[in-house]
Amino acid sequence: MKTTLHRLTLLIAASFMFTVAGGDRPSNSTALATPAPEAEQNQPAVESENQIRVLPLDELYLLGLSPQPEAIIPETPEAVGLSTHPQDTRGIILGDDRLELTSRRYPWSAIGRIVSTSADGDRRLCSGTLVSPSTVLTNAHCVMDAETGTLHSTIQFQPNVINNGVVNLADIANVEAVFYGTDFTDNYPLNADDWAFMVLDQPLGDRYGTIPWMPLSVDELIENYAEQMVMVGYSGDYPRDRPASSAGVHLGCSVVDTYEGSIAHDCDSFGGSSGGPILTWIDNQAYIVGVNSAERTTNTVVDTFISNDGVERPVYEGVINFGVDITRIVEFLEQNGLEGDR
Repeated sequence: MKTTLHRLTLLIAASFMFTVAGGDRPSNSTALATPAPEAEQNQPAVESENQIRVLPLDELYLLGLSPQPEAIIPETPEAVGLSTHPQDTRGIILGDDRLELTSRRYPWSAIGRIVSTSADGDRRLCSGTLVSPSTVLTNAHCVMDAETGTLHSTIQFQPNVINNGVVNLADIANVEAVFYGTDFTDNYPLNADDWAFMVLDQPLGDRYGTIPWMPLSVDELIENYAEQMVMVGYSGDYPRDRPASSAGVHLGCSVVDTYEGSIAHDCDSFGGSSGGPILTWIDNQAYIVGVNSAERTTNTVVDTFISNDGVERPVYEGVINFGVDITRIVEFLEQNGLEGDR
């Protein structure tokens, strides 16, 4: 029996040639407003002057990870309480099903916005998740220029940004080091190893929490968790009136197949949501089962939006979205003997 993705093969093949105006779309360059504490929305931006380095294999222990990490559930005021709903009070597929993330509670508190400056001075937007006290999981193309393999000159992680505000301006962390699964010399733009870890200059996970992953097979995700996935990301087209000021959350989406080693999913996404987690709940705990990485679209414009830089931009018809299979990351950690802190 042909799967959903197999039935889309011809359409995907037809759209693949449009890698600029259509096709696979990683995160986009986006002009962003300055994040600020909720009580002080006019605070200045925090600038990073760090020299980011690439971790060698023999320093992977600095990530503080293991093949099966445990959750840190915060008890601090920044993220007090638990919540399974993103509200406390665009390759877009068949309509936009996203909600605005307005919750400061765990696990939403552990997800944040990544703002970087490329080597040529462009500002880039992505999403990421705290997976250990000082480590964020995101995409490789969120820490480098995927076309050249050049590392971004500065990268910041802004935790739990809501309506362009953070709880504490001092919690905007600079990235000191990265380790990535690919530099894209083997495959661009869609790469099954488009994952990266970022080491922060402060242990935000102790205050905002960390989300563990669960390496479930694609067959199990399809059979047992259909329409139970949740994807979170700071999309450049959402919310429509203030793009990327808060994360968009798609509740009830699915992993539908695999494609060239990546998972294929139907969660709504757009540039900026790259690196965002694909979650599911098991025994009342949120687990990362994938990392959003790319979208495949046609050249058909189905909508427009006004970006933060005041430019009207198109939203293309979505075909299918892709993500990193978390089992690939776990296998890498196991193969390299990573057993957590030492």
